Amino acid sequence: MERVNKPLLDKLFDRGVFNDYGLPTDFKNNAPKNEVQTFVLSPEVALSAEMLVRSKSFKMPTLDELHMPYPYTAIEYPMTEEIRKLRHNGTVNGTVEISRIGAYIQEVREGMFSCLPYWELVDGRMQHSIVMFLFGTDWPTTLKISLSVNVNGDGAVDANLMPCQSLIMASQEAKVPPEHLWQILQTPEARQHIREAATEIPCLMFASYPLLSCKSGVGRTKVPARVPPKGMKLGGRKQKAYSASSYTLLHLEEIETVASDGSISRRSDISAHYVRGHFKQRKSGVYWWNSFVRGNGEPRKREAYLVKDYGAH
Repeated sequence: MERVNKPLLDKLFDRGVFNDYGLPTDFKNNAPKNEVQTFVLSPEVALSAEMLVRSKSFKMPTLDELHMPYPYTAIEYPMTEEIRKLRHNGTVNGTVEISRIGAYIQEVREGMFSCLPYWELVDGRMQHSIVMFLFGTDWPTTLKISLSVNVNGDGAVDANLMPCQSLIMASQEAKVPPEHLWQILQTPEARQHIREAATEIPCLMFASYPLLSCKSGVGRTKVPARVPPKGMKLGGRKQKAYSASSYTLLHLEEIETVASDGSISRRSDISAHYVRGHFKQRKSGVYWWNSFVRGNGEPRKREAYLVKDYGAH
């Protein structure tokens, strides 16, 4: 049984002021905490999303086709052993393993987004990208990268880079000249950091978003906010540790069952010859392909479900 005790985004907000990148930064300057809607992918949905982004049928949607369910959306999922094997790594700088990853995505307007990846390491440390990835903009004075799931670069999406808001505000308070801040982003260490953050975006932003609107096959459980019981007196640090914001947990209905507190269990009635279901992308949309039985007996009938996009906010 697995359980998401607390969204990683909550833990970044709780951390308060932290000496990231040599400056006292505060994550709350990056996102409006009370307005962000968080979606957490179960281990099976996360693995399916990682498989989808690596499939030959996957094509990153254009920015006009991309629609987040809310203006401020966070998507998170665990870095399971299966995902590590699929990635052949799951580390930062090849040394420290990641336990969870996420991205805060703001839909500024139709076709314009900002994305801030963040992650948790197995030793409990948390980090977020030092830059915001801006999609649907064209600022010639900023750094620019192209993201693609294809080696040849087909279907690439361009993104401008700018320091994240918490880093900008920290540098202003410390009276760091803007040109010096840009010099920091040009260092080999910063460029490696940016590359690592950028590699998470195709799955977190472009492959996971259609799963948020999948009407069949993917279940949604709204996990309520956790607050200390009435009358319990806790200090500030313990109260933060106990409390957690509400979030929506996405899980595969035929494989996983979920309790109201977010506990995830694998179903016990799955055949020994179970073949994993998976997402497929077609010209008409993204589909969930149900699992089936291979081997003795009749295989289960395959079913596919169309993933519908969310409408306007």
